[in-house]
Amino acid sequence: MSAPLAAPLLLALFTATSAPTLAPSEEGDTPGTRHLELTEENAREPHPLRVSPRHSTHLVFDAPLQPGGVEVQERWVKKAVNEAEGMVTLRPSGVPPPDEPLTVTVRFADGQAPGSATFRLVVHPTRGEHEVQVIRQPSTSVPVHPEARRQRERAERYEAALARERTRPEEPRPAGLSGVVEAGLVREGKSIVGRQLALGKDFTQLPGEVLMAREAYSYRAEQPSRVALELHVENTETQPWTAEGVTGAELVSAEGVRLKVVRVWQPEPLVSEAQRLLVVEAEATVKQSRGTFLLKLGEAGGARTLTVRDLTFP
Repeated sequence: MSAPLAAPLLLALFTATSAPTLAPSEEGDTPGTRHLELTEENAREPHPLRVSPRHSTHLVFDAPLQPGGVEVQERWVKKAVNEAEGMVTLRPSGVPPPDEPLTVTVRFADGQAPGSATFRLVVHPTRGEHEVQVIRQPSTSVPVHPEARRQRERAERYEAALARERTRPEEPRPAGLSGVVEAGLVREGKSIVGRQLALGKDFTQLPGEVLMAREAYSYRAEQPSRVALELHVENTETQPWTAEGVTGAELVSAEGVRLKVVRVWQPEPLVSEAQRLLVVEAEATVKQSRGTFLLKLGEAGGARTLTVRDLTFP
């Protein structure tokens, strides 16, 4: 069943410069090692650490740890400690309630300051940090470790570039169908096709899920080769929900074909007892988008997911 393109979807697909696309998360979105410089000042505050039930996260310190000096709520997180080597491995064993924050406290055995460090654990359903190397700086008179300095300078350059990008004036783009033609999506006879998907027939969800897709539409653009999903989602809990963005999005076929998600567009958070728009756009040829697909979206700063099964494209 064909369906006309909704105005919000046109914004998401064809005006990428103005659409409020959710950017990748800044915490733990890059695999590998993160370096953290621990000082007497910042040791007083918990440092965010992203963990996932799917893999282990390693904390590596530059000093041995006190015997029994690692504290964590083992009801939700399992730990393995090598005190002599200053290493802690964490792996969530469950998802705590939103009002029960998780922290891990580590105490050092060498008597140097700072004597401890605290981390605030952010549980993500699919992505966690692999390794965090913690370098202590006892006082401001001690030279900063070269690697820590490089990491800080890199972060400062990134923040400056991001600030410039946000203040850069946008190029004007034609409105309406002229904007669609200018974007190259309906040029030279090529067009966009859409399909309405019926709940229970064309897509499914497990009973009892917190986020429920009440309406769904799928789209295909011939040039460039893109597909998109327009979902009208209801949040059955009181806590608002916001998608993490492309780093927390998975769109996989029943045969294991994983499409590259290029945009997650959400005009506003999903609030309780109201349907809100959510759009996911991915690169896909006609061949790649055949069959049924599973869509999974992670929550920004949380562990709740939106999962929709058996989705199809025109």
